[in-house]
Amino acid sequence: MVIGVVIWIFSLINDARSGWYGLPLLVAPGIAVAIGVLVFALLSARIVSYRGPRRSASLMPRTAWCYGPAWGFLLPLIAAGAVIAFAIAAGLASSQQPDGAFRSIRIGTSVTGPYPGWYYGVPLIAVTVLLAGVTVFALGHIASAPRSAADNDPIDELDRIVRILSTRTVMQLSSGALFLYSGCVSMVAGWATSNAATTFASGSRVLQHRQPATAIGVTEISVGVAFALLGGVLLTLSILDAAQQPLRRVARSRVLSESVTS
Repeated sequence: MVIGVVIWIFSLINDARSGWYGLPLLVAPGIAVAIGVLVFALLSARIVSYRGPRRSASLMPRTAWCYGPAWGFLLPLIAAGAVIAFAIAAGLASSQQPDGAFRSIRIGTSVTGPYPGWYYGVPLIAVTVLLAGVTVFALGHIASAPRSAADNDPIDELDRIVRILSTRTVMQLSSGALFLYSGCVSMVAGWATSNAATTFASGSRVLQHRQPATAIGVTEISVGVAFALLGGVLLTLSILDAAQQPLRRVARSRVLSESVTS
């Protein structure tokens, strides 16, 4: 809900500022996901509904690494690195428009846009850094939140499961958003590159495909589709994890442990 409201607000800004060439729509999803992750992490500070008058301390420090696989923490870094690297590469390949904005690409005498040059790339890098920072804060906040002082195995198990699900949700949500960003930007860049590398005659008949620009454009589109699909899968998994019922997981794990001991 929070994410939808933020995107709606930026959509209104985009409608009011047509001279910004869709820039509010570009940054809206990243800022919305960053706010959503932050809200989710703050709400997850109430890890379990049962709270005693005291809190318990542990001799073992709780860090985000305790509640997820090592490869899972690499996903946001890989996704953020892919977005930043592509934004820089596209910025270097971009051409300046008459209004001074680098938002097109020139191949020979052909100029095509919109293209994710510096005009879109710099804000995209800023949003990526923001989302990465919020993700690090959220993971640390979920891991370090105080736990109940109750000496109760089901409560301890519930605490652990909720932290694991919350950690996975944050990692998948941020990684999915970044991979989706990278994929969409790559597809737009590929479309613009392919168009700029194609010479058309009257009647939209293709006369020539300049190489290797056409091949680069097709590759960008293909990679973009793959990244967008990966981002969509990760976002779906984050929703499924966020919707899971931890109490059912606790009951299931207790049934399994009892069957093993018996």
